[in-house]
Amino acid sequence: MITVKDFAHVLESDNILLVSGGRQNINKEIAYLTSMELTEKTSRMKEKGFVMTTFHAFKDVNQMISHLEWMQEIGISAIGFHTAALKTIPKEVVDYSNTHSLPLFEIPQEVPYYIIHEKYNQLVNQRENEQAAKIHKLNEKLMEIVLLEKDLNSIVKVIGEYINNVVCVLDPYFDLMAYWKTKDHTRNEIKHLINLIINQHKENVLKVRFTNRETNIAVKMDRYPDQTFKVAPLFSKMNFLGYLIICQNGATDKYSEEVIKNGIRALSLAAYNKNTMLHYQKSKDIEMLERIFEDESDDKNLSDFYMDLKKVRCIIQVQSSSPATLQSKLQMLSELLIENETNSRLWIYNRKIVGVIDSILDREKVADILTDFPGIRIGVSGINEVNHCSNIKAMYDQSSMGLLHGQIHDAPLVFWDEMGIEKIAYNLQAHHLFQNFDEELLGPLIAYDQEKNASLTETLYTYLKHFFNLQKSSGELFVHPNTVKYRLQKINELLHMDIQNPSNYSMLMVAFSMHSYKQKAVLFQ
Repeated sequence: MITVKDFAHVLESDNILLVSGGRQNINKEIAYLTSMELTEKTSRMKEKGFVMTTFHAFKDVNQMISHLEWMQEIGISAIGFHTAALKTIPKEVVDYSNTHSLPLFEIPQEVPYYIIHEKYNQLVNQRENEQAAKIHKLNEKLMEIVLLEKDLNSIVKVIGEYINNVVCVLDPYFDLMAYWKTKDHTRNEIKHLINLIINQHKENVLKVRFTNRETNIAVKMDRYPDQTFKVAPLFSKMNFLGYLIICQNGATDKYSEEVIKNGIRALSLAAYNKNTMLHYQKSKDIEMLERIFEDESDDKNLSDFYMDLKKVRCIIQVQSSSPATLQSKLQMLSELLIENETNSRLWIYNRKIVGVIDSILDREKVADILTDFPGIRIGVSGINEVNHCSNIKAMYDQSSMGLLHGQIHDAPLVFWDEMGIEKIAYNLQAHHLFQNFDEELLGPLIAYDQEKNASLTETLYTYLKHFFNLQKSSGELFVHPNTVKYRLQKINELLHMDIQNPSNYSMLMVAFSMHSYKQKAVLFQ
């Protein structure tokens, strides 16, 4: 774009000076040059012109002023007053120029019009070459970003800074992947803008994907004038990678279109490379993680993984009451829980969603997920630092135990660190020396209850649970305290132990936990 200021600087060398009216409109564009020697108001006069004239055909200053008013109305950028006829510019013309901020140049009588045309054409060619060189450099920068495998935001920034307008990249599911904004916008406004686009033009946006053609859409804004956006598809090797959305409001030129075209090519290459590489990296990591879960970690080192396992803070497992919806829940959880996609993994394994996550889960945040998406159960491992692959196996087992504990006790969310004595009982049962530990301690009570149709086992568990509080125990069992006393006497006879002894109390609680586990665990295998 050639401005009045640019042209004034070039014309100074031939003593063609900006004499008035240019202070406020110094940055107006000059798109063409023309001459005017007749008094008619012709349609060949267009906006953004630089008009050269001697005003020789005009009968007086009033007619000149009238013509200047008309030219300003149609958007003429500047006037070149040639002094071949009138040796000085009339004061009234200068005053009008200053009052109405109409840039006015004085052209010496010895300077022909073709000199001014040559100056303008030289300036245009110079700018064309400068812009071509700039576009070439931008294109090299875009390709360098792709080759260095930088993120999509680096490419979007190049496009946005050149056109000085909002640029966004969405994935195929309309999630925001990258964006560039002006200083007038915030991140939340960008997200709101994307929501408006999808809500108002979802069909048009989808059509871009299936026709592989760009489209323009007009978006109704909440508190601002409507805005126009270009929506372009991002494809690579027949794979649809997402959408490029660019605000079209404001001045654009052919160079902007060139930058956008090169940007689309770079984004498609980068998105394809990123998706391909990330998919490969994720697949390899997941394959190795599953081998660790299956107790095959002897030959694995932390350095074998693409993700940084040292940054992993917990492992979760999610079970759904409707296995058919696991895939949709996987997407939902990924959006809500994964902060860093390159250093966390979330996938479906053994009919559960497994997450190896590099952030500490906030209980309230997870509780909100359970409220919004009923029908799922979540087990969360302890918060550990990973310095060996065996730590990953331990965290996976902890989350499995949390999930099992939630199933047994009908709890939708269980953190390993918040589990009680059960974490010992569940694991003790797996040891061959303690597989029948619950039966060894509680067997006499269980046998008596089955033979006599009694409830000594339940009574003992309730009494221990309430820390030997007779009133609370009888209240929960809906019997008289004396009935509880009688049952306790019978229990002491059958078990041959002092149940109030701290050591015996601990063993009995472990035994009850194992017994409950055995009774219910088979339902969830």
